[in-house]
Amino acid sequence: MNERQRNELRTKAGDFKTYSLVLFALGAFFYLGAIIPGALEATKKPFALLAVSSCLAAALYCSRRAARYACQLEKEENPFEP
Repeated sequence: MNERQRNELRTKAGDFKTYSLVLFALGAFFYLGAIIPGALEATKKPFALLAVSSCLAAALYCSRRAARYACQLEKEENPFEP
């Protein structure tokens, strides 16, 4: 693996880590909006909770992708370590 490919992996890992942090924050913001009394009508709360769960699921996906790229980069940089 050459230096260009390693830099691409570093960039992808950093990007996915940033995406996951933003999605976690957005999910927390939606959750706060759903639990504050009087902020939403009772008919809109299921949609808000659906938005929370989808943001958190997307954040977990991005977090796992970032970990996968970081692990792949670590294996490429240290191929002889167990």
